[in-house]
Amino acid sequence: MSRKEKKIEVQLKDYKVQVGTDTFDGYQLLIGKQIVGEIAELDQQFAVLSNGNVQEFHKNLEQAIEKIIENYNLSK
Repeated sequence: MSRKEKKIEVQLKDYKVQVGTDTFDGYQLLIGKQIVGEIAELDQQFAVLSNGNVQEFHKNLEQAIEKIIENYNLSK
């Protein structure tokens, strides 16, 4: 039996992210209405955040987004 393809909506919104006690310009990644990750722009790199802590750095925004989506898909 074939599966029907579901269309999912991925949004990237400008957002002020909290890293420790500091606030930085960044992005919030949403799939549907669920927040799946936050990205902060620190020292010309993009930091993937989890619970307000930096998990890893990436050279560009696309790599950071791919990593968040990859982690989201692996956790489901």
